[in-house]
Amino acid sequence: MDNSAEAITIQEIIEREWISTAFHSLVSIKRKALLGVEALARCTAPGEDIPPLDLFRMADEADCLLELDRLCRKKAVEAFAPIHAQNKGLILSINVDGHSINSNVARSGLLLRLAKEHGINPNNVLIEIVESRARDTDALADFVSHYRKHGFLIALDDVGVGHSNLDRIPLLRPDVLKLDRSLVAGVDGHVTRLEVVKSFVQMASRLGSLALAEGVERHEDILRLLEIGVDVFQGFYFGRPARQMPAPETIGERIEYLAQKFRVHATERFASQKALYARHDALVFQLCEQLALLGATGLDQALTGFIDAWEHIECLYVLSAKGVQLSGTMCNPAKLRKRKRFIYEPARVGADHSLKEYYLPLRAGLPKFTTQPYISLASGNRCITISAAYKDRDNRSCILCADIDYCQDG
Repeated sequence: MDNSAEAITIQEIIEREWISTAFHSLVSIKRKALLGVEALARCTAPGEDIPPLDLFRMADEADCLLELDRLCRKKAVEAFAPIHAQNKGLILSINVDGHSINSNVARSGLLLRLAKEHGINPNNVLIEIVESRARDTDALADFVSHYRKHGFLIALDDVGVGHSNLDRIPLLRPDVLKLDRSLVAGVDGHVTRLEVVKSFVQMASRLGSLALAEGVERHEDILRLLEIGVDVFQGFYFGRPARQMPAPETIGERIEYLAQKFRVHATERFASQKALYARHDALVFQLCEQLALLGATGLDQALTGFIDAWEHIECLYVLSAKGVQLSGTMCNPAKLRKRKRFIYEPARVGADHSLKEYYLPLRAGLPKFTTQPYISLASGNRCITISAAYKDRDNRSCILCADIDYCQDG
């Protein structure tokens, strides 16, 4: 911010209500609809262009953050009221600064009065809170409880960034988790980031919350996020914030384009994975047939031969019916990490696998099981494990485990 911005004080901006509202779209691809808009504050002081972050910094320094926060909410509700009158289904998402929530304001009911005054159903208002800025957890919980009781929806903003307190998520039970742009930007080409996002999406699902990805700008990222269960998006891909509602045809074109791409991409991915898994299954059963000709000896030699013949197999090992490793872990040396860490170490004879995901289903009676992709502790690489039961030459029940390269694109 340049020095000219200091000519107008934050107190004057608040007093003269030099604040307007810009709307940013919240879009669902699977529902093919504009779900609502987020209200973003803009300064309208004459001759000044003060970015929102600077505006709130000025208010914080002048100890009038609550007053600015309330003014922004008032302007947002006023601007949304005529939109709500025409479309009762749209959601208004309003930011509430967690820093300004304390025991004195938790039950003030100002937002409830604003909504009633302008004829807006509280069920159509989503309150966004950056919980990491909240200093008083009890007051924050009280605030959320008070507004939820009156029908408002609650969102936690900037989840996964900075100093977010994850323990507040089950405490506040938000209706929406907004995944920060730092997590979702470039997620299509970043396996580690994708796994972090996936964990938040799964947590949201288990808590009954909706995962919303903000800051999306590339269709590749949106398609990848759709794949792992994200359905609601916000970002420049659908247009920049504006004082007017987005044109339905513009949003509709983007949604239809993504929906078509997702259908084609998902169909191709499922077909590819089906064929790939069928090949893997056939290979594992073939190996089991050969191992069934062996007894207690010769396992390591046979597994080594299989590794040499099938380059996409990372590791092979055999377990007993109780989950105890009978063979060594035979690994493809080309796939082991060159710089081994102590956590990436192939298991040895006698290792207990009885709690592993690939063992328990066979213990329960399944003849074969394929895990979800994970990072192998044997190689440090992303793989799947296929486990299959067989009986050896001495009629002992055994389990062959094959760690196989996993390609994210199937």
